[in-house]
Amino acid sequence: TNGTAIYSMDIHVPGMVYAIMERGLVHGARPILKNRQVVLKRPGVIDIVEMDHGVGIVAASVETAFSTRGYLKIDWNLDNSAAGYDSNKALEDYSTQAEHPEQGKTLEEKGDVKLAFQQAAKVIEAEYRNDFVYHAQMEPLNAVIAVAPDGKSAEAWVGSQAPDSARQQIAKSLGIGFNDVVFHPCYLGGGFGRRSMTDYVEEATIMARQVKRPVKLIWTREDDLQYGAYRPISVQKLRVAVNSEGLIQGWEHHVVGTGDGLLASGVGVEYYDFPNQYLTLQSMDQHVRTKHWRSVGHGPNKYAIEAIIDEIARELGTDPVDLRLRHMQSDQRAAQVVRTAAEMAAWHEPSPAGRAKGIAFAERSGARTAAVVEISVDNGTGKITVHKCWMAMDAGVIVQPDNAIAQLEGGFLMGLSSVLYESITIEDGQVQQNNFDDYQLLRMEDTPEIMEVKLILSAEKPEGVGEASTPVVGGAVANAFLALTG
Repeated sequence: TNGTAIYSMDIHVPGMVYAIMERGLVHGARPILKNRQVVLKRPGVIDIVEMDHGVGIVAASVETAFSTRGYLKIDWNLDNSAAGYDSNKALEDYSTQAEHPEQGKTLEEKGDVKLAFQQAAKVIEAEYRNDFVYHAQMEPLNAVIAVAPDGKSAEAWVGSQAPDSARQQIAKSLGIGFNDVVFHPCYLGGGFGRRSMTDYVEEATIMARQVKRPVKLIWTREDDLQYGAYRPISVQKLRVAVNSEGLIQGWEHHVVGTGDGLLASGVGVEYYDFPNQYLTLQSMDQHVRTKHWRSVGHGPNKYAIEAIIDEIARELGTDPVDLRLRHMQSDQRAAQVVRTAAEMAAWHEPSPAGRAKGIAFAERSGARTAAVVEISVDNGTGKITVHKCWMAMDAGVIVQPDNAIAQLEGGFLMGLSSVLYESITIEDGQVQQNNFDDYQLLRMEDTPEIMEVKLILSAEKPEGVGEASTPVVGGAVANAFLALTG
């Protein structure tokens, strides 16, 4: 790494001007600009571009664009917006709605769940909740777009997770062909799902078309945090039927939230031998922008699945590792991953006083991953500290081992940040967090002292490792907390 990598924020082309957007504090609000002519008279302001969701300022310098923002006088039309939405109240509403899974979409219906619960020796129920989470990519969103004077071609410099989609968006916005757009993919300072969207590219294109000059559009951190697109909020109700032999015979998992298909990823438990299953999804469209966040629904869903398994083990007086292995007879690759992580962590050896271990397993994109963490809790503040982490993964043939290890380590830390700290809350339709002072991320001091990773050699086809470790964190930490505190 020598500092020469070019990000779209670094791009400068001749004649380039700068743009920012004023978007409503409520998702879906539509602007009515009251003082267009007054703002246009400000020195250095080149144009004002009005769109359905905001007002763009195009200026000769970044400083002018930002300083002009405060002069805009806008009335916001809140019809068909998130006005009135309260995320904490929504969790209560979703909890009530989860009592009616028959009103949702069936994701899996296998065996005879009703009979399994009728014959159960024990029934364990639990509810799990997940807040909105922000992507927090380090490089703010930005794009440089130049439109030809005749409007029939364009050139673009963009950091995108989906360059073809970004290029297609430019073509669509201009009414030209895909091949009429010269597209320069730049490095991107983090994406995690956010940069698979094309909203920022579309905004820059519309402004460049109007002013007929190359435009660099910059989103501030506040812009992206408050008008971002988050990992969806969800409530999950799980009911599990256990027979007299301590085997799970019936499994219900009902997800309610806002985000539609984003909520469903990872609900499946195909690696566990649960013969009777009923899995449902209910999605409420409440006008809050949502998007893929690293591992999508696997983070919330695997957390719920793995956490209730430990609650079952505690109820039965069974070791959590043993309970998992009893139900992994048909997926020996999964079983081997669990055994390996447990061995790495010396699972059966007691932790030091004031500490406890927890384990969780997840499959993501075909990769099977298990993690054990050792935590402590400050009884005065409630702060959880993860001291150690051991991970094992079977992702088939590992093409680049060093990269796979780096993905596991980074994915774990991103998951840990979301589990311990990150939360977007919305009151009366407005996001309450503004920047990194009130949207807290994992800091260096909070990372584990030890992270050990083992890649299991496998002759199976290569699988995806980029999101393999993120979904195991919630369950592992929750289960260690359960073991430590009861």
